Amino acid sequence: MGTDVVIRRLDGTRDPAYPAWYAARHAGYAHDFPGGPHWREHELRVYFERSDAFDVELWLAEDADGAVVGAAAVVLPLLDNRALGEIDLAVRPEARRRGVGTALLRALEAEAIRRGRTRFMADVEGPPGPQQSPGTRFAERHGYTRRIDEVLRVQRPPFDLDALARLERDAGAHATGYRVVTWRDRVPDEHVAEYARMTARMSTDAPLGALDYEQEAWDPARIRLREDRMARMRRHAWCAAAVAPDGAFAGQTAIVLAADDDSTGMQGETIVDPRHRGHRLGLLLKIANLRTLLRDRPGVRTVWTWNADTNSYMIAVNEQLGYLPAGWLAGYQRDV
Repeated sequence: MGTDVVIRRLDGTRDPAYPAWYAARHAGYAHDFPGGPHWREHELRVYFERSDAFDVELWLAEDADGAVVGAAAVVLPLLDNRALGEIDLAVRPEARRRGVGTALLRALEAEAIRRGRTRFMADVEGPPGPQQSPGTRFAERHGYTRRIDEVLRVQRPPFDLDALARLERDAGAHATGYRVVTWRDRVPDEHVAEYARMTARMSTDAPLGALDYEQEAWDPARIRLREDRMARMRRHAWCAAAVAPDGAFAGQTAIVLAADDDSTGMQGETIVDPRHRGHRLGLLLKIANLRTLLRDRPGVRTVWTWNADTNSYMIAVNEQLGYLPAGWLAGYQRDV
C-alpha cells in the first residue's frame, strides 16, 4: 500500500467521521451494484451500534488530503457464533488497486483474531450478469472461499391483487386448521416467545450452502432489542404468522420498509416449521403480508428478496408472487 493512505479506527457510529465513512461505503457499494438495494446513513448508524447482541468495530482509510476513500466494519456476535467475525468492506472506485481494501481487511481481521475470532464471513452482491466482480476477486485473493450463492429478486408495481387473491384461495384449501395473524412493528406479547423460537430456526433451517454457521440464540428480550433498533432506524416491519391448531407458530414472514421512503422494501425472513410443511403456508403468509403492506403503503416501489439458489420451494413461491431476478449474492468464508 502506498504511504499516502492512513488506516484508523472510529469511535463507533457517533464518531464525527461517521458521515464520511458512510459516504465512502455507499460509493463503493453503489458502483458495484447500481440500482440495487442500499442502506441509508441513519439506518447503518443504528445497525453498526454496539449492543448486548453484537460488538462492532469500524475502520476507515484516508488519503494524503484527508479524504475518506475506504470504509470497513467487523461485527462480532456475543450471544452465539462467538468464533465469528462478519466483515463489511468497501473502497471508493477511484481509490482502488492501491492496497486500501487489503489494509482495511488486515486491520479488521487482526482485531477480531485478538478477540478470539477464528472464522470470518463476507457477502458480495452484484447486478444481473456474470457472478464475478472486483469484490469476489478481492475475497478469493485473500483466502476466502465461496460457500453459498443466492439470487436477488425484486417485484415492482403494478401489484396484481386479483392474482394474489386467486393464489390465496387455491393455497387456503391445503391449510385447513391454520389461521394467519398479521401485525406491524411489535410482535404481540402473546406471540413473542413463539416468534423468537422460529427466528432462531431461521439461522439453520434456511439453506446455508457450505457456510459454517451455528444456530442463533433468540428469546423475547432479543426480539424486543431488534424492534427497538428498527424503530431507531425509522423503519417499519410488516409481519405475518401461521398459527397451528395447538397455538404454536407454524411459519412466519416479514417485510421491512423505511417510515419516510417508499423506494425500497426488504422481504426478510420467511420460514415454515418442518412439521407443518406441505400446506402452502409460505405462499399464504407472503400473500397476507404483502396485502397488508400495500394497504398501508400503496406507493411502495420495490420489494427485494434473497434466496439460496438451491431453495427451489421459496423460489417457486416468489415467482408465483411476481418476483423477477435482479442480481446475485455470493457468501464467502475464511477460517484462521
